Amino acid sequence: MKQTTLLFTLFFLLINAHAQLDLPPSANNPKATVTEDVGITSITLSYSRPDVNKREGKIYGDGNPVTYGFSTNSFLTNKNTAPWRAGANENTTITFEHDVKVEGKDIKAGTYGLHIALYPDNATIIFSNQTDAWGSFYYDEKYDALRINVKTVPLDKSVEWLKYEFIEHKEKHCVIALQWEKLSIPFKVDVDVENIVIARLRQQLTGPKGFNALNVLAAANYCVSRNINLEEALTWSQRAAGTKTFATLNNLANNYTKLNRIAQADSTMNEALAFANPNQYMGYGRSLITLKRLDRALEIFTANQKKNGDVYAVNAGFMSYYSSTGDFKKALGYANKALAQAPNDAAKTTITGFITKLKEGKDINQ
Repeated sequence: MKQTTLLFTLFFLLINAHAQLDLPPSANNPKATVTEDVGITSITLSYSRPDVNKREGKIYGDGNPVTYGFSTNSFLTNKNTAPWRAGANENTTITFEHDVKVEGKDIKAGTYGLHIALYPDNATIIFSNQTDAWGSFYYDEKYDALRINVKTVPLDKSVEWLKYEFIEHKEKHCVIALQWEKLSIPFKVDVDVENIVIARLRQQLTGPKGFNALNVLAAANYCVSRNINLEEALTWSQRAAGTKTFATLNNLANNYTKLNRIAQADSTMNEALAFANPNQYMGYGRSLITLKRLDRALEIFTANQKKNGDVYAVNAGFMSYYSSTGDFKKALGYANKALAQAPNDAAKTTITGFITKLKEGKDINQ
């Protein structure tokens, strides 16, 4: 009988642990998740959203729901050691897919409980290794992974439901802000995008994706276009060029150029031009103008003319070349021919603008 009772009790506890009901969130504070990527690094915030509920002007400060500094709501100490939970209900959490910097300070990849100690014009944002507590009632500073200090920003318009928002997004950083009532608490997250991407590319190119020439080309081009990791990128460029196309050979030549291996770059581009259309000839010639290699540029524009005849890309190329030499009269002649051959309205608009500059005696390559 005792054994039966024990088994029944264990069975009941097991069922209870895995059979929680789906109910609305406590106090009608809806749950929310917001995620954005910086480069290939995902940043996710999960939180519950309290509302102002006619308490505008009575949210922040001593005696209000969000006390300045630390409150006595700690179940551990009963002292002024509890920060604001920065949301409602369970821990607000933030997850970084890779190592990042928050306001210039390093923090490792992972998930953190997010807490805030608020003051009249600034705030201390706390990232805690404890993520599964209820609010900040059990907050313990021994679990702190990072603290940062930021300035708070007043808002002109009241935000009824607390939210986290990515208010600025750049190539290598973002700014995240908690916004509620008429207060915004922003903090900046910097991501080492290029090194993170390169590490991921190395990993992927050693697996099945590395057998796809387009993937290898994309990896090489990422580095070459940003002038980074060029020696390793060269091995990728050479692998991609095993499949000979204008794109793969052009990328390899660009890599050689970035490494100042000009003879190899020219030799590779001579091979690439066998696959080039008139516009690709023109684009390569214009890149040579940018590098101040005018003799080589004229050689390429002339080869384009010999191969493709009197077409738009040929005349537009000569227009760019003669403008770079200061012969604006000759450049204008080619510009007028290119205008008559322009394949679409966008090209016509561009050439028309160049004609205006040439008439003013200005180099269109600058």
